[in-house]
Amino acid sequence: MSSQIKHTLDIFEKIYNNIPPLVPDDTKQELKHALDHLRDDFEVGIEEAENIMIAMGKRVWPYWKAFYELYNMEQGRIGEKFLLGKLPLELKKRYKEFKEHGGSYADLRSGSSIIFFDTAEERQILTGVFVEVDGEVKEHLRQSVLSTKRAEYEKLILDFQVVLDDIEKRLDALRLMAEDEEEHPELAIEIRQRVRDFEYGLCLLGPNTQHEEVIHVEDYFDERREFRKHFGR
Repeated sequence: MSSQIKHTLDIFEKIYNNIPPLVPDDTKQELKHALDHLRDDFEVGIEEAENIMIAMGKRVWPYWKAFYELYNMEQGRIGEKFLLGKLPLELKKRYKEFKEHGGSYADLRSGSSIIFFDTAEERQILTGVFVEVDGEVKEHLRQSVLSTKRAEYEKLILDFQVVLDDIEKRLDALRLMAEDEEEHPELAIEIRQRVRDFEYGLCLLGPNTQHEEVIHVEDYFDERREFRKHFGR
């Protein structure tokens, strides 16, 4: 098994082990079957492995997006409370000073303000505590979306399914655009690569696919195609 395929399977396994709540059982079973198949088939190529992972990743994407939208909201609502419950007394004092200097919980979580804490020991403690806090916020949310936040979560899943459907339509349009570019094969290659990049972003093989970016890329290639049609370049 090549290192590239192993990397792909590691990400696939991460998706399977962190399936958001309410993903249908049949989807979970298909994910496990696909993962087992790719692990056991030593002759599978990277393109086939990626295609399977993309297809399965799309099935989970609306749930993943819905869960992490609520997760980010919960971080803002209870993350700091969880943090303060875990910090040693001296670090609580330092954290208070940090906020008095204009810092925020979100700043510290992003890592952009960690330099405020002088010693390597302080930073190491904070890093470890944030891992614990993130895990507890996720676990708290997993319980909430099965009870008090279930309706909100289910609505977000439906909303993101609509977004995914539109992304899929736009990617299909881009594929057709690439097929029509017989006179400009280099443009067709560029279009197909952008489609692949977006597919990667739907299954954690690449940066998270943004709906607005897909829309803008479609417009961009429309303009490029029109320009080449009239000016031949």
